[in-house]
Amino acid sequence: MHNLEAIGLLGLGNRLKRISETFFKQCDELYQSQGVKLQSRSFPVLQLLASHGTLSVTRMAELLGQTHPAISQMSKKLEKQGWLYHETDVHDERRRLLALTPQGYELVDQLKPQWAVLEKVLKRILDVATYGLLENIELLERELEKKPLKDRVAMLAREEQQEKVEIIHFEPRYSQDFYRLNRRWLDKYFYVESIDHEILTNPEAEIIAKGGFILLARFNDQIIGTAALLATDGHQLELTKMSVDEDYQGMGIGEKLARAAINQYRATDFDCLYLESNRKLLPALNLYHKLGFIEKPSPFKDAHYQRADIYMEFDETA
Repeated sequence: MHNLEAIGLLGLGNRLKRISETFFKQCDELYQSQGVKLQSRSFPVLQLLASHGTLSVTRMAELLGQTHPAISQMSKKLEKQGWLYHETDVHDERRRLLALTPQGYELVDQLKPQWAVLEKVLKRILDVATYGLLENIELLERELEKKPLKDRVAMLAREEQQEKVEIIHFEPRYSQDFYRLNRRWLDKYFYVESIDHEILTNPEAEIIAKGGFILLARFNDQIIGTAALLATDGHQLELTKMSVDEDYQGMGIGEKLARAAINQYRATDFDCLYLESNRKLLPALNLYHKLGFIEKPSPFKDAHYQRADIYMEFDETA
């Protein structure tokens, strides 16, 4: 690679910096040709003070998205040149308020026609370069502010890991994994009820032999998640025993298991898929709602689990 262009997107920051440096250099040359001794980097400070009257260094840094030291250093240079001055805030003696001097206002009036012409020139350049460049730069700024690159890289890594997660059907050799994952979940949030003990210690007899299904999430030959579909009568399936290993949470495995369970239900002759949960499990309830589960009055006189205080049914139209 011999230049920034060959680096591609990885050189975006350097190329934007190069464009910035070129822009500032040529603007300085434009100012000098007009007999104005001003660095173009100072433009935002002058513009803000002209429109706001007075501003603190902290507030100006917030508005411009720059650091406090950078604005402080720039304002001191402008003050030395006679374009602005500072005064102490009457409400807080620790704060410096910046304002334009009369000479500063004259300078802004002198430069306004030049800024208008410069804006027209830049628009013509952008029309030739590409459509919506400025809008795309604003979009890039908003996206990076909303979620920094390190978080996006981590999210991509999780997505790539999620793609490697297999959803498989239960095998007897995974009985201990089924028990382990669900027992940890119960111990963390609630306690093991008698119905839990019966299902976890004998999943084949309590779930599969009765017409239900057990789905497992496997990653690198490890079982890291479970979900079960329990046949509660001749036409209903209950989504239950959803659990994901804490070390692998945040990878979307719970959603992947739940979607697989829904698809399994669709492939059967059962005409209702429901679940019972607890209102304090907000992340789980949000996931169920996202996947099409609707809260309804429970048709059961007593919930199957003492911890259950919400009943939801899957609705294809939701």
